[in-house]
Amino acid sequence: MIHRRRLLKVAALTAGLAPFPVSLLSAVRGKMKIIDIEEHEIVPPFQDYNALELFRYHGLSIQTRMIYVVKTDTGLEGYGESGLAPKGRFKDYIGTDPFDWLGDKKNLPMNMAMYDLMGKYLDLPAWKLIGPKVRSWIPVGAWTVSRHPDAMAEEVLSVSRRGYHWLKYHVDVLQNAIDQTEAMQKVAPPGFKIHYDFNEDANFKAVYPVLRELQRFPIAGRIEDPIKSEDHDGYRLLREKCTIPILIHHGPHDYFMRHGLCDGFMGGHASIGLAMKLAALAEASNTPFMLQQTGGNINQAFLAHEAAVFHMASLDHVNLCHLWKEQVTHEEMPVISGSIALPQGPGLGVTLDRKKLKHFAESPRPKQTQFLVRTRYSDGLTIYFRFNPDLPGANVRFLNPPGFGKRYSGFGPDVPGPVPGYANPVVTDFWDETNSPEFKAIWKRTAEGPFWEQCDC
Repeated sequence: MIHRRRLLKVAALTAGLAPFPVSLLSAVRGKMKIIDIEEHEIVPPFQDYNALELFRYHGLSIQTRMIYVVKTDTGLEGYGESGLAPKGRFKDYIGTDPFDWLGDKKNLPMNMAMYDLMGKYLDLPAWKLIGPKVRSWIPVGAWTVSRHPDAMAEEVLSVSRRGYHWLKYHVDVLQNAIDQTEAMQKVAPPGFKIHYDFNEDANFKAVYPVLRELQRFPIAGRIEDPIKSEDHDGYRLLREKCTIPILIHHGPHDYFMRHGLCDGFMGGHASIGLAMKLAALAEASNTPFMLQQTGGNINQAFLAHEAAVFHMASLDHVNLCHLWKEQVTHEEMPVISGSIALPQGPGLGVTLDRKKLKHFAESPRPKQTQFLVRTRYSDGLTIYFRFNPDLPGANVRFLNPPGFGKRYSGFGPDVPGPVPGYANPVVTDFWDETNSPEFKAIWKRTAEGPFWEQCDC
């Protein structure tokens, strides 16, 4: 084993995003080999207050998590995590040395496990394998789906009580973003902010009037991907006219930073290799950025080690771990005044609760019950449709259940209603009064596709 004092000295010299010195790599390489990867599919319960709506919106695709336990011939184990994924996709790692995967650009879940193993082997926290620490408290934000204004207000109350200062959600054309914001503003504590993701779906003409309205609310904190990333002129106009900071996610980050087309950017689900590249670009252009990942405390621990090193990673990072009632790590990561403490200890600094892991792997999967998506316009038009979130790629905000229409054509050519817009006079909810005669009648009428009716109310 390499002498710890020497290692600390060498690690301190690996400033910024520089690779490990050859001498250090040669000293540790070949000392550890991956012999097996356990894959555990778990479905921990969501928080009570929004569990049903989250499940109806996304089915099992978000609630399900994969926990990876990477075993080595030294007896050390490394932990990784992802969302629902096919098993057996990481076989290429078996027989390799974890130190072969420094700065790997392939797989984020294996990045977590490799840096966990390397840190444990060297008795160092993972961040020391990335670069020098610039912060010990990591800003984090919460996340939710677009829902009825009253539900959005409840979401703000829930996450703010748990220490969060930011809430991100994807706006959609089935809800009114202005009404949602007004409801959230009424209950938000001072300083609480909303991160709006416009999904890169619209153009300047459609989005700017909405942003102009949102500017009236102190809670409006930042806008992600407001228009198509190729519309550079539109971004220039938004930067000139909009007072809300603009983040870019899907566009070419280097171009947007170089030409001043954004106030910051997001690295979504980025491998450690890609995150290092983005961090270097951000530091070179003095542009703040955030990371976004999906998972529980294992995932969040790795994110924290990354953000502790990346100088410009100063925006609140999104992870989703707050969605679940319980975690499979012994350690808790409480949010205190909008931030979490950088985990201590070697590797990721978290330990696996095998009892909980087994429990959630064996627990029954929730099943969908009958429900309708009900969209109601202020002029009395109400549209009903069945939505199956268990279908691959299904998502209410994309307006794409079978036979329902295309993403960019609203409700499809045969379904009435205004063209898609984020300020339409509309509210949408999930309707599940399955025993009522009215529900039964409309359920039958939606068997072949959407059904709508007009009332004078």
